[in-house]
Amino acid sequence: MRNKQLQERIIGALGQKPFLTVAELEKHINRSGKQEYSAKAFYKELRLLRENGVVVTTQRKHALRLPWVLETLSFSEILERNYVNHPSLPGLNSLERKWVWRFGDLLTMNDFWSHLLLVLIQQSKKKVLLGWNPHPWFHLVQTKQEEQYVRALKRARSKLYLIVGGNTYLDRWAEQFWDKGVVEYSFGKSPFEKERSTYVNVIDDYVITVKLDPKVAAEIDRIYAETRSLDTLDLPGILSLFRNKTRVMIRLEKNALKAKKIKTKFKRYWGINFE
Repeated sequence: MRNKQLQERIIGALGQKPFLTVAELEKHINRSGKQEYSAKAFYKELRLLRENGVVVTTQRKHALRLPWVLETLSFSEILERNYVNHPSLPGLNSLERKWVWRFGDLLTMNDFWSHLLLVLIQQSKKKVLLGWNPHPWFHLVQTKQEEQYVRALKRARSKLYLIVGGNTYLDRWAEQFWDKGVVEYSFGKSPFEKERSTYVNVIDDYVITVKLDPKVAAEIDRIYAETRSLDTLDLPGILSLFRNKTRVMIRLEKNALKAKKIKTKFKRYWGINFE
């Protein structure tokens, strides 16, 4: 997994600037000052990328290979047509007004949840997403996916107004992932305060409700209340909690009246008319 991440980061760096030396790639990728990857690791992954036709090397400088780039662009056009220009879910455009999905663990559910929100945002004209999260635990356990999600919101030119139901160290820790141009967030008390196992989103006339098992929600509350720093965080225990079998549900409703009632709560909270 670590080597795959390095390959992805090399491709990303070369996508931004062609023909870099290994030293330049190291400087670009090891930005934190820590040597995350050794020079040996860079040479190894560059060799594998060359063998797979992704990278070309000349005079000790490396760039993405144009045939691979053109093939990737062609695939990107297919993805844009099928997923971006015409996003959909089976049955979403039918005459039904309510859909329910059930999952056996939180991580699988979270993957689908962000996918569903982006489908609805892509279809929306206003591009406004309202959210109530008792805790932003998904940033803690699926950091990469959540970074992708925020970047996707930005590309869609949408705006998320997020109310977080806690003001703990871990709640605040998630701030680093919220692009201020995309996410307007608050840790203040709100009308949703008592809904500890329910997460809510509104997009246009759609209401998305995520229901966690109350015991799991209570355990998340406990973890967030007791954690004072990442050094004291039991990460293996946390990952186990989110991977373990549980019951979690996503309900999607197209209900203009219900959406309006929830928007009114957000309006009073933010002082913004979301209609």
